[in-house]
Amino acid sequence: MIETTAIASTDARQQSATIRRVASSLPEQDLIIMESATSDMDHLFGRSYRSVRERFQAITNIGLSHTKVEGELPRRYSLLGRGELPTLSYLSAGDPKGRRVLFIHGTPGEAMDWTPFLKKVPAGQHRLAVDRPGFGESGPGKPVVALSEQARSIAALLETGQEPAVVVGSSYGGPVALQLAANHPEVVSGVLLVGSAADPDYEKTHPLQRLASIKAIGRLLPKALAHSNAELLVLRRELEELGNGLGRIRAPVTILQGLHDTLVPAENAAYLAGGLVGAMRRRVIFVEQAGHFLHILSSGLVENALGHLLADADRG
Repeated sequence: MIETTAIASTDARQQSATIRRVASSLPEQDLIIMESATSDMDHLFGRSYRSVRERFQAITNIGLSHTKVEGELPRRYSLLGRGELPTLSYLSAGDPKGRRVLFIHGTPGEAMDWTPFLKKVPAGQHRLAVDRPGFGESGPGKPVVALSEQARSIAALLETGQEPAVVVGSSYGGPVALQLAANHPEVVSGVLLVGSAADPDYEKTHPLQRLASIKAIGRLLPKALAHSNAELLVLRRELEELGNGLGRIRAPVTILQGLHDTLVPAENAAYLAGGLVGAMRRRVIFVEQAGHFLHILSSGLVENALGHLLADADRG
């Protein structure tokens, strides 16, 4: 079970205001404050240090290592593109006839980011992790910057099954999952967001991002970084459009958010709690002294939240 802890240990006024804002949108039982599963000592160096570290980790993956999990490696498959849809590469594990759970990575990223969740699959589940369009082994060879196009491509993968899937999205994968639930509700039975971007007001463009978008410079970047930069440059606009559709989402949504996340501030969770007014159930889980990469550094918390969301979807 998810256990609540005292809110008093949250130390920043901004965080406290965020928690109060969420509390005003949800029933008491659906706002949960948890202690971090790992010790985060960098609070001694302040928010600036954490921000630099998380941005560096997002680009390089250095310092982001999954806890070793035994089990069979997931198998890779491809869904051939048709029409304007690109070919999608994805990993698959578990019972092909079981309950489907789809994992969507952030930016940059790839399906392999979710390997621990596919190496030890609970009985009765079929787990998939997709290389989003423009990343990993999926097509096309250019960035796909529209959330609606990302969602349309992934919907084609979910349409190959008989039942809708619970969708898990981290970071940029969160708004893709939400767009999928808003535009293709027939293939989504629940949404779990892990450090998910959502509020357009918190999307800022750094001058170096503009510089990297110049063709001559962009060609020098690895494909994943160039495509990631293209996505982020227009993310504010895309989130504004997504915000217009949040009220259409009917599936239950659980939001898992680190209170020390410097890439996606906790205020994004408050924005979502207020916007998902049509969802069957909205749950927000704040994790104290935790940063952005919960799905990598605290995978047990994600599994726990996923179990509760699957129960919500069953009741729905």
